[in-house]
Amino acid sequence: MKAIVITPYLLHPIREIVSIGDVDLIVCADIAYLTAKREGIEPHAVIGDFDHAAHEEQLDGAKKVLRFSSVKDDTDTMLCVKYALNRGADEIVIVGGIGGRLDHTFANIQTLSYIRSHGAVGTILDGDHVVTTVDSHITLTKGIYDYASVFALDPVCRDITLRGFKYEAEHIDLTDDFPLGVSNEITAEHAEISVGEGRLLVILAKNADTH
Repeated sequence: MKAIVITPYLLHPIREIVSIGDVDLIVCADIAYLTAKREGIEPHAVIGDFDHAAHEEQLDGAKKVLRFSSVKDDTDTMLCVKYALNRGADEIVIVGGIGGRLDHTFANIQTLSYIRSHGAVGTILDGDHVVTTVDSHITLTKGIYDYASVFALDPVCRDITLRGFKYEAEHIDLTDDFPLGVSNEITAEHAEISVGEGRLLVILAKNADTH
């Protein structure tokens, strides 16, 4: 089951970032509902503390609204992710959520790790990047994203192999205190990343000239 979580921080229209047609569950984090509504996208649920919502009528038309106190442990995005996981989602795409406040961006990256730890695959898409986590193996298809960066989310990630890149590697280790894997260029039609132990963060980015 595929779910998308639409966040309030978006630099591109939702439909330019993600395909809506093949999605089973659409959840909006807080006032992201207003953007979805403007684009004619009807979410199954809107979840958040709504601490920045100016008027209650802004939520008119929403199928389901779940309100939480602003004094809470979960971010609004995490609340949406938990909602999707509880409904059986095994693939969750977070739409937007990169940029703006750095702490919110980092929280969304940690949320990807939470998704992976709970048996699902999580991805962040913002129109300029693809961000995901890898515990074993991933194949990347060369396309609009020219660069891939690989970072250790655990203190040490072992037995990492990179094939199909400008800088290839065989059975190396990466640590979380040195960014050795930043900005590698995808050269093959299909590039591969594998890790024997630990969790990797993989970020795909467009060439700056293509923006």
